[in-house]
Amino acid sequence: MESAAAFLPKFFVISSVILIIAGVAQVLVRPRRERETLAERLINRATITALITVSFGIAGLLMGLGALPMLRLKF
Repeated sequence: MESAAAFLPKFFVISSVILIIAGVAQVLVRPRRERETLAERLINRATITALITVSFGIAGLLMGLGALPMLRLKF
């Protein structure tokens, strides 16, 4: 039986892929007004939320793949 620590990288990879897909989908399906300017397209709640979601997804993916070291907290 695998320990929880051995499953953690797989969890990070799976959940990060889901976060990245959700962030990209949020940008693509966002309702738009008829004549939005470039600034209105880039600076709105949906785009900022998607940017944060994709950023966390990429960071988690890099941790799951071993490119970024995972934090080890010792109590």
